[in-house]
Amino acid sequence: MIRHLAIGCFWACLTLAQPLQAQVEFRGIGGPGDEFGEVVVPDASGAYLVSTSKQAEDDMLRGYIVRFNAQLDLEWSVLLPEGPLLETPVDAWSDMPGILEVLTFQLGDDATYRPVVHRLDSAGHWLGSTSPAGTEGLRPACGVVWQGERWMVGTLGSRPTAVALASGEWMQWGGTNGVTDEVNDATVSNGLLVSVGARTAQDSTSMAVWAMYPLGQQAFSLIRPDVVTHEDGRANAVATGPNGIRVLHTYRTETDTTEDVLHSLVSINAGSGEVNGALYGPSSGQRPGRDLVFAEDGWVKITQTDAFPALGQSILVTHYAPNGTYVSQGAFGTPFEDDPSRATIAEDGAIWVAGSTRGILDGSWSACVLRLDSIGPLGQWSGEAPGFGVYNDPLYSTSGIQQSFSAESRGWRCAPNPASHSTRLMGDHPESLADWQWVLLDPSGKKVSEGRGAIVDLENALPGRHTVVISVRRGTVAIPLVVGPSRL
Repeated sequence: MIRHLAIGCFWACLTLAQPLQAQVEFRGIGGPGDEFGEVVVPDASGAYLVSTSKQAEDDMLRGYIVRFNAQLDLEWSVLLPEGPLLETPVDAWSDMPGILEVLTFQLGDDATYRPVVHRLDSAGHWLGSTSPAGTEGLRPACGVVWQGERWMVGTLGSRPTAVALASGEWMQWGGTNGVTDEVNDATVSNGLLVSVGARTAQDSTSMAVWAMYPLGQQAFSLIRPDVVTHEDGRANAVATGPNGIRVLHTYRTETDTTEDVLHSLVSINAGSGEVNGALYGPSSGQRPGRDLVFAEDGWVKITQTDAFPALGQSILVTHYAPNGTYVSQGAFGTPFEDDPSRATIAEDGAIWVAGSTRGILDGSWSACVLRLDSIGPLGQWSGEAPGFGVYNDPLYSTSGIQQSFSAESRGWRCAPNPASHSTRLMGDHPESLADWQWVLLDPSGKKVSEGRGAIVDLENALPGRHTVVISVRRGTVAIPLVVGPSRL
């Protein structure tokens, strides 16, 4: 197998010391670079895994979307359109059937950071993107539904900020003189927008929680509500349950010989803002918190752990009853390093976890997804290594064409790009334009059309990312092309 043309997809049958009531499945997917799973969006027929892709030949970051069916077989995968210098997905949702919206943070050619919402259909076709007006510099953390519409919540400068995507309404809080506030997650509880993150002041970073009323007044704020002694702390995630909200808090402790990364759960009354108590996790090791969600049977905490030597760093799923009582936990992953990111509860009660795994493809990071069909009991890991399967993905096979002929591809482009009706090929090449033979490939690598000359007809191309492969006497080149939805 030619390495730069291949994408590896593996699956693991997770073997546990005792039978699990929860059915467990694990998939990983990656290419010649690094892929980091950010969030998974499940539906009745499968799930979208939204990731960040860093190509092996450069430092560009792009959004990478994978669609799995109900059996977790790969259906398709696409990269978000080229253009920004850097682009990282931070959240995704499907508020309308058949439409996936991906919230990203991108750096454009004008050296300006901005949030962008991309829209794709269920076949992976790109339908366009929007960037809310006036949001330059805003770093989004997540999207929530509040007051009947979707809001993105993040940080602008040193201030937590929320922007309604449809109405454009703004709200800001925190960020007083001399401090820097940042938001990592948000939820809605009793009509309040509750955001969590960190406050940095005088070289010290502490966990922070803010709650806002719909009209923009602050309901309460809590800075470092956890009483544990630590060097550095921040809130990773927040979730709403029947008895208030809980915040997942990661902090660092130091001794003369070790530096431990630990976590705790802080329970807060969403009405009064009072701290009900804290539940502490391990007392040593590398155990950072990653996410927290509430399911029908209780709280689900997602952390990374080094507690299972046979697994290295692995994904730890812990179940607590609605009242906070510990129920069970299970460690999942590969014999390599695994790091979870975000968890999602599907309508059928299944628990989906997006993350990354390192080691299956020449030491690079690959995006992965873990699915538990129920909350447990979760059991304990037996330490057996999982089995693997590998196949090629047309997305990276198509991308590999351009990588193989990178020297010839320099100087070639097409305009307009994006285009909707046709585009013109442009290249510094001694041959006559009439001798250029081209093939238009869709996101899955299938041929859409072919022709000769400088004009590429797009009438038969659906919206999304495509590749124009050009054959000339000195070799083959490939040009990325985005076909837009308009047919004006």
